[in-house]
Amino acid sequence: MDLHLDKSLSFTAEAARVSRTLLPSGVRILTEEVPGAPSVALAASVPVGSRDEDLEGYGSTHFLEHLLFKGTPRRSSKDISIAFDSVGGSSNAATSKEYTSYYARVQNAAVPLALDVILDMFTSARIDPQDFETERTVILEELAMNEDDPEDIAHEALAAALMPDHELGRPIGGTKESILAVGRDKVFAHYKEHYVPSGLIVTAAGGVNHEEFVALVQSLLADAGFTGTSAPRERRSHQKPALGKAAKFTNISHDFNQANILLGFESMSASDPDRYAFGLMNTILGGGMSSRLYQSIREDRGLAYSSYSYQQGYNETGYFGMYAGCNPENAELVVKLMREQLGALAQDGVEQAELDLALGSLSGALALRFESSLARMNRLLGAEIGNGEYLSISEVLERFRAVTLSDIQRVAQDLVSKDSSLVVVGEGLEHLEKLA
Repeated sequence: MDLHLDKSLSFTAEAARVSRTLLPSGVRILTEEVPGAPSVALAASVPVGSRDEDLEGYGSTHFLEHLLFKGTPRRSSKDISIAFDSVGGSSNAATSKEYTSYYARVQNAAVPLALDVILDMFTSARIDPQDFETERTVILEELAMNEDDPEDIAHEALAAALMPDHELGRPIGGTKESILAVGRDKVFAHYKEHYVPSGLIVTAAGGVNHEEFVALVQSLLADAGFTGTSAPRERRSHQKPALGKAAKFTNISHDFNQANILLGFESMSASDPDRYAFGLMNTILGGGMSSRLYQSIREDRGLAYSSYSYQQGYNETGYFGMYAGCNPENAELVVKLMREQLGALAQDGVEQAELDLALGSLSGALALRFESSLARMNRLLGAEIGNGEYLSISEVLERFRAVTLSDIQRVAQDLVSKDSSLVVVGEGLEHLEKLA
């Protein structure tokens, strides 16, 4: 399914009907109708995240995630909560570096109510000055809570180390300094600029009928004054950005019992054609309990409780990391084992049995994941704000199955050819700089 098309379209994949409609106002509506599903996940989203903020407004996107739940001219914050509680539903929001989403999950009969509340929040948030100051305090507490999590600190530090001159290297929620500095007027201007019809993407998955859903969206948006004629917001460029020279070593001294280690590399974007080979490589290296990292670091030597690898892909770039939390006296050996396992994969490749195991793991994980209407809805959103390509689960699996042993070795070789960043969080870890 090519979502670059501006006309309405629909098709059937794996018994689920997927449809997309573009309104004259620029609003995009996507649904996945799953026969027999008793519930619907729905969302109002905007393809604007923390990477879209200037320095004066850093933290505005996350601020809005909080403030939209504080009320509209039609509803107080308590009214919003009561609306979802009254039908046994749930609601929440998510801020990322590239989008913000306000979502709910309800029984089929409650879709009109849930959609009314979510769109009311999106189009008509009050952003009251008193609420703004209250949420400033809440966000500062949230940031302080994150600072007590060594693993979270390490992940934020790795992004900063690998993308030092780019907005993608900044924490999503801002910093204590930026949250204290940003004003209500700046956040409100961010809201008025981006929360417009051309930026609105409405998605739903589960027991939903597309035509009825579109009609309901149109009616609610007309009542809110979200009309007119405009083109939808353009998707981001896929041109590789200038990220700056990666920091080879980052040592964050903190009074934690463990050494938290991340070894990372710049890698590929979320839409790179090689992402399927890279996904299998990542699964073999550190994607589960049978992975090379887990077996060599935890099972064979008992050096860590948790060890894994992961890929974080964005629109035009991405990064890869290997993590372990261990006793500080074992940290040097753990870093060497990380490099050893990745290097062996690049030099010697993988066995067919490993590839078959990884394929089985990914196939099962995909099947289980998309039993959830929320996961299906987020897949629609990801396709719309990404490269405009919607793939069914069977199409995704076909691309994984087309990956060869040489493809996996090739992406591993490309990864190790790049400069690495070593991030360590804990006490007395300065000596690890020699391994960077």
